[in-house]
Amino acid sequence: MQLLNTLEGWSYRLFGRLAPVFLANVFELKNTLQIAGIKIHPLTYVSLMFFITLLCIPVTIVAIILLYVFRFLPLIFLVPLPAFVMIAFLIVPMSMAGSRATALERDMPFAATYVTVMATGGIPPYVSFKRLSEVELMPAMRKEAKEITKDVEVFGIDPLSAMEKAGRQNPLGTFRDFVGGYASTVIIGGDVVHFLETKAQDIFKARATKVKAAAERLGMLLETFIIVMVLMSLCFYILFSVDAIYSIGGGLQSTMLMYTYVFTPMLSIVFIYLAHGMQPKTPVTDMRPYKVFAISIIASIPILLLLTGFFGFIRTPFDSLIDLPTAVGIFLIASTAPAALVRGRISRKIFATEEGIANFLRDLTEVRKTGLAPEKCIESLSRRDYGEFSKELNRIAAKISWGVSVKKVIFDFVKRTKSWMSQIVMFLLMEAIDVGGGTIAMVESLAKFNMMTREVEKEKKTSLRPYVFVPYFAAILLVATTLMTLAFTAKTISLGGTITIDLSSLTTLFTTSVIIHSYLIGLVAGKISEESVAAGFKHSVLLVIISIIAAKFTPVLMG
Repeated sequence: MQLLNTLEGWSYRLFGRLAPVFLANVFELKNTLQIAGIKIHPLTYVSLMFFITLLCIPVTIVAIILLYVFRFLPLIFLVPLPAFVMIAFLIVPMSMAGSRATALERDMPFAATYVTVMATGGIPPYVSFKRLSEVELMPAMRKEAKEITKDVEVFGIDPLSAMEKAGRQNPLGTFRDFVGGYASTVIIGGDVVHFLETKAQDIFKARATKVKAAAERLGMLLETFIIVMVLMSLCFYILFSVDAIYSIGGGLQSTMLMYTYVFTPMLSIVFIYLAHGMQPKTPVTDMRPYKVFAISIIASIPILLLLTGFFGFIRTPFDSLIDLPTAVGIFLIASTAPAALVRGRISRKIFATEEGIANFLRDLTEVRKTGLAPEKCIESLSRRDYGEFSKELNRIAAKISWGVSVKKVIFDFVKRTKSWMSQIVMFLLMEAIDVGGGTIAMVESLAKFNMMTREVEKEKKTSLRPYVFVPYFAAILLVATTLMTLAFTAKTISLGGTITIDLSSLTTLFTTSVIIHSYLIGLVAGKISEESVAAGFKHSVLLVIISIIAAKFTPVLMG
């Protein structure tokens, strides 16, 4: 920070007079810096841009001299370095504004639900935002709430003006409409609770529309990945097979290794990154499947070495049945199957818990209407069956009966569970009881919004479910087509009788590559369909098994 302050001071001294001309006639940065959340005055920011550009000019001069003397072409990329610096200074605020909007868009439906539920119990929205400034479950909204609280308590701005200011300086239109509409409703004397409920419902409807559109884009992304992976692999395999049969290049194995272990993993990482950018992110990530995966890889290495004959003095009864592709497939299955089982168990538990919480909130609304206190309602409902959530509900009811506060009990559950949706819903229930007394209207509003959230998630899964079957057909097509192409090419060339072809070694090399490609297809399919690379472990295991079976039966079907 000291270095940055020094640079800002020197830059403003040198270019303080040029910066206003740039802002007035060339590029407007004031609003962009505000919505990006960059706490630097526009004049200082432009001056800093010119100063850093000036410091890069010697690099350009040295690069031109070295390029002229040594003719080293990569130095040409350093010549326009000052221009790159200026472009970066202009683009970075736009990128930061987009990232800020994306992060806030994830939290907005739940923050709107929280404010609405609190308002139903008579809590002003500013108080809700003040409490949100301490909530770690919604980090993006927490940051925005801190700004509102700072304007009110530090700078003395009234809450309505602070919220209007936060809306004007925010890149997300939904947030601007929410806080700006609330301020306008208060000023004209409208029904605040009705406005908040209507706006929260609109936010959920907009979220459902965006989720559906995102599911369609993810489906197209998966189809594009399958097309690129399959068609590109087939084209390369045809070239590799012809090169191997005619012995043109002489470096087939090194080329295949580069394509299999470098190029295709990088392509898969690119598609995983693209899918990650399209999907909603949650601040909670369960690392247990990845830890199991890392341990399984280390434990499976001896199996691979044993099956491939690395220990030449050790013989197994399966040596005549297990070739290199099968050994690689067994290694991939052994290293991934435990993580896939752990991921499946966690996923089923999370889904069952979320379903049980939704049913619990629905029943809590009805029981609350009888006049029982929220604590007594929870104890009464603990005797009902809510699936996976029943264990946690019994623990919560037992602690409440011992005299522990509802806030502490529910907060302990929030820290235990790994489901962000369950954490959010139970946090809202805890706040409704702790702050608003858990009135019937608050609990009913919470149950309604929770059901809306469940419907959005179900619609997303339904939209993506048909695309899950595409990778399986692609794996079968890739294996069968590759082996058939290789065999037909070899038979065609062998008709001349002048070339002797070792088809078995080529088949081993190509089949191993295809199995690894199928494994990578499974990882990408899991990321696209279920928003997690760990979800692709089960697809990778199944695709490897299918690839091994297809590799065994394709030569038999070809005769």
